[in-house]
Amino acid sequence: MRKPPTDPSPESRGDDATPDPGRVDGQSSGTNKDEIEFAEASAEVQDVVTEQELELIELTDADFVEAELVDEAATDAATAPDANGPSKALPPPLPPPPPPEPPKPPRQLVLIGAGHTHLQILKWWRAKPFQRTELTMVTAFGQAAFSSMLPATLAGLYRPEEMLIDIPRLCEYCGVRLIVDRANRLDPVEKTIEFAHQPALKFDVASINIGSVPAAEPLWQSHRILISVKPLSTFLKRFDVRFRELVEQWKMAPGDEMLQIVVVGGGAAGVELALCLEQHKHELELPADVRIVDGNPSVLSGFSPRTIRRVDKLLKLRGIDLSLGSPVADCDDEGPGTLILENGERIRADLVIWAAGAAPPMALRGFDLPKTDRGFLATRRTLQSTADVPVFVSGDAADLESGPIPKSSVYAVRQAPILWRNLRNCLSESPLIEYRPQSSCMRLLACGDGTAILDYKGFTSHSSLAWMLKNWMDRRWVRQFQV
Repeated sequence: MRKPPTDPSPESRGDDATPDPGRVDGQSSGTNKDEIEFAEASAEVQDVVTEQELELIELTDADFVEAELVDEAATDAATAPDANGPSKALPPPLPPPPPPEPPKPPRQLVLIGAGHTHLQILKWWRAKPFQRTELTMVTAFGQAAFSSMLPATLAGLYRPEEMLIDIPRLCEYCGVRLIVDRANRLDPVEKTIEFAHQPALKFDVASINIGSVPAAEPLWQSHRILISVKPLSTFLKRFDVRFRELVEQWKMAPGDEMLQIVVVGGGAAGVELALCLEQHKHELELPADVRIVDGNPSVLSGFSPRTIRRVDKLLKLRGIDLSLGSPVADCDDEGPGTLILENGERIRADLVIWAAGAAPPMALRGFDLPKTDRGFLATRRTLQSTADVPVFVSGDAADLESGPIPKSSVYAVRQAPILWRNLRNCLSESPLIEYRPQSSCMRLLACGDGTAILDYKGFTSHSSLAWMLKNWMDRRWVRQFQV
């Protein structure tokens, strides 16, 4: 231990040995004694602190040395030769995990056409879309019309907007991409669809539901007085323009001759249109005659005989003339319009609504898929094209290889559940299921006056109750898509 410094003598401090005459001797000796005791206590405290610091430093150094010895011992043990074999080195560090794979691009499902079958696919897609799949709707028009309500709309029983479906709004509601353009070509090998104005679109699975058009398309396309019922979404505008022209001409130069309105086609659509137009001209107080022209020997081919007899009586009662047995061959619209039949008969016509038969639309010519002799797309019972490609066809555009079915919206609606399941199965590479068309169906024809004709399995009825049933069914169906 360090000794405390001694009090320096008066000589060492340079003080004079002679005592101060003004200081009392007792005070001087007492003060020196206290200073000596304080100095000794301070030295002892400093020695204690110094010893504690030294012990702490020694302890830290000892721990450091011990840690170094432990590390060296571990290293020696790891590299020392094993009693059972050669020395073993430390295992190499694990490689870093591989980067996660990028997500696969979504599969592309494309619906061509906004027909009755595809509209239901849109509704189901909103409820339960397919996993990892994007759905695109392709249509040439921004609106779709429910064909079953068209005749009654002409009769004034519906407002035009009640039969129309807003396709852009419906697609947005269902989470579906929309392309409003005409599909000109489909390549099933390259899986591409080419459009009139848009860039080409790739697909994984495609479905076609573009319907049919009335027969003799080159004829009704080239004459102004001939108004085709297709496309349905634009029919009301085209009809209204021509009909207003006739009304204005009649008002400016009224005469004794009646205006001649002709419906070409004696099927269900033609009969409904004729009955509803006859009702419409009464409401407008327009002096006009309505006539049905068809190449078949009777109207409503394929209906029950009882229904045909009942409709014949109703047509006569309503003053609607019939020209049956010879189809229209040509049209002369120079001066007074005239229809020329195959048998040479000429029929005056101021306005002609063309609803004759069902023919394949010209757009199908650009689809590189097998076709039947009638020009429709050849389709298996699974609704898949016979070309063994991921392309499906439904509605009027399809001809089943097992045999044709009536070109009617009733059958197109029934195909929707089969198409929905097979589109999903095709994407997941699961077996497809078959569509089995019903042997018969209930048919309801609007008469324009608050009544309808019901035909079902030989039973027929003409009543307001039948109209109530038809009105309820049609409104219920179309409201599903008016979002």
